[in-house]
Amino acid sequence: MSQSNAFAFKNSGLNDFLFAEVGTEQSGSPLTVLSILARLGQDPWAEAARWAKLPKAARIDCLANSISQMPLSPGALNQARTTAARLVQLMPSQAQAQPVAASGRPKFALPFPVPKWLLGVALAGLALAVAVAVMRPTSPAGPAMSFGDPGLQQTGGVKPPDPLPAMK
Repeated sequence: MSQSNAFAFKNSGLNDFLFAEVGTEQSGSPLTVLSILARLGQDPWAEAARWAKLPKAARIDCLANSISQMPLSPGALNQARTTAARLVQLMPSQAQAQPVAASGRPKFALPFPVPKWLLGVALAGLALAVAVAVMRPTSPAGPAMSFGDPGLQQTGGVKPPDPLPAMK
């Protein structure tokens, strides 16, 4: 049974940052970093992971630019850079940020450690099985002949020609 990726980033270290409240929309709804990135059509975890690799000033610029595109009060929009500087402090350090594949999906990982030598043995076994399958002789298309065939015994091992020629 396959596991859903819905909670793949649950422990990514980015949740404190992504779920941090940026301000209140003009409608009165709270706005988080996650909702800002989602509204801008970006994968919030992938974008936050990308930002985590940037220098701090670039992180602040990216977040402030994103905040300024939201329907916030004029006062909140004027404070976008200050808010971004406060929220960037919630981001994990570069060593803590988990890498995300270019597609925005997490990289494949087994739920248990597998020694590299075991993977090598498994691949060698697979290669051997393929080689044996390729080298195996194939049987003739016609019926199998045996040494007990009376036609072979009478002619000294050579089967006599068919008295009726094949129709073409």
